[in-house]
Amino acid sequence: MTTVDDPLPALIADTHHQNPSIRLGALRSITKLGSQAREALPDLTEALNDSDPRVREGAAQAIGQLGRDAIPVLVSMLSHSDKYIRRNAVWGLGKLGSQAKSVLFDLCKSLKDEDARTASGAAQALGNMGEDAATAVPNLAEAMRGTNIVLCRLAAKALSQIGRPALSTLIVHLKHHDPFVCGEAAVALGWMGPKAAPAVTHLIDILRKSKPKTGAAVAQELLGHPTPVTPIAPIHGTTGEQSPEEAGRASVITALGRIGPDAMTALPYLQDALLDPADPIRRAAEIAIRQVQGVE
Repeated sequence: MTTVDDPLPALIADTHHQNPSIRLGALRSITKLGSQAREALPDLTEALNDSDPRVREGAAQAIGQLGRDAIPVLVSMLSHSDKYIRRNAVWGLGKLGSQAKSVLFDLCKSLKDEDARTASGAAQALGNMGEDAATAVPNLAEAMRGTNIVLCRLAAKALSQIGRPALSTLIVHLKHHDPFVCGEAAVALGWMGPKAAPAVTHLIDILRKSKPKTGAAVAQELLGHPTPVTPIAPIHGTTGEQSPEEAGRASVITALGRIGPDAMTALPYLQDALLDPADPIRRAAEIAIRQVQGVE
């Protein structure tokens, strides 16, 4: 039975109860206490090897709420045989952001975990460290090129959070043979915003090669400066499922828009997407044009 003043001692005792339901209930209550339950760490660690899988997961969730004091235990959990414990380990470390940078190497290893959610959670945890995870760029780049689509997306997002140290890597991936990887690299550059300005010429190059040139693009190449583009009224583009190539073009266009005025040289190529009424990425282009012009 818990007390009003300090429920923790009784809850800790209940984690050793013979009834697994009572053990699980105690663990859930401890989880709600968050970092205030630090004293329960030894008992929670013991519960990671409970015979009941629900209790094991409950203990892992509680440990993930304890903060930086639990880092050593969270690291040990990364190699546990129970995938649910490994998932909670990466999620718990992910909440700590840069406070967990001392275990960056361990998280990089978890990017290759056989459990897809654990691997994806490791990518998120690395991204939450920002530039402090700069040395993980090669590992995240490798994760982008794997067969796990969710991991590819989250690894790309993590690279965008790392920022400038990952910029050249994302630019290289714009030319990857897999259009999905290319598209995710473009999306990540868009998340970086103005910081991704050095990627503008590479993004333009993709648009030039993926769409026949029209008058605006030719003028850009002949004159060496962008053809003036007048702000446009909303135009409804077509709808429907996009091919990987179309999705990639849309990602490139969206990225240019998010980069903003620093992508001014892309205006003629963005305008080209408006000339074909059947082009499925017209809506993305009109939004990007406004962003580049500073209208939005």
